[in-house]
Amino acid sequence: MPVHPLFPQPIYISNLERKLTKEEVKAINKYRKKTYKNEGNTVSKNKYVLENKMLKDLKKDLNKKVINYFNEVICTNNSIVPYTTQSWINNTETNQFHHRHSHANSYISGVFYIAADKKVDKITFYKTPAHEPIKPNIAKYNIFNSSTWEFPVETGNVILFPSSLHHGVNPKKGTNTRISLSFNNFFKGTIGNGENLTELIIQ
Repeated sequence: MPVHPLFPQPIYISNLERKLTKEEVKAINKYRKKTYKNEGNTVSKNKYVLENKMLKDLKKDLNKKVINYFNEVICTNNSIVPYTTQSWINNTETNQFHHRHSHANSYISGVFYIAADKKVDKITFYKTPAHEPIKPNIAKYNIFNSSTWEFPVETGNVILFPSSLHHGVNPKKGTNTRISLSFNNFFKGTIGNGENLTELIIQ
């Protein structure tokens, strides 16, 4: 009998499909110099890095990915326009990590990997916490019986996922510096249906 992955969490994995320009690298490096210690790694003080004019093309390219996510995953007929709210740079060195967390006040979150090595760099997603009254030992892990799942990441990857989904980075292996740009997304427009009394206008 077939096993169906009912109600899965959508993890969208794509690529920027181009290299960063010299101007973009310069802007990113500027933000990387002004950071503070987060729980496990360092984060840029600026939380709106994609508003930098030198990163306007990168912002457009990432927004195209978000629109594609809306079209392929959400598939709504509501007239809405997604947009980026906050964006920031993460630096993760050897043995550093990024604590488990989710993103409030955001609908879709994304990570663009500026520098990462798929041999040692991964992102971990966590199953929504739930009481498990019966928990047998697992001999072979799969998407149905796992409480966590890792995806290897490399330079140029773009990952999008529901902002409510818990995620993090385990202690980093390798000697390279893992650099990522995280960004949150919401939307403007009208959702729901007036006749069903579910209409909500977001401006």
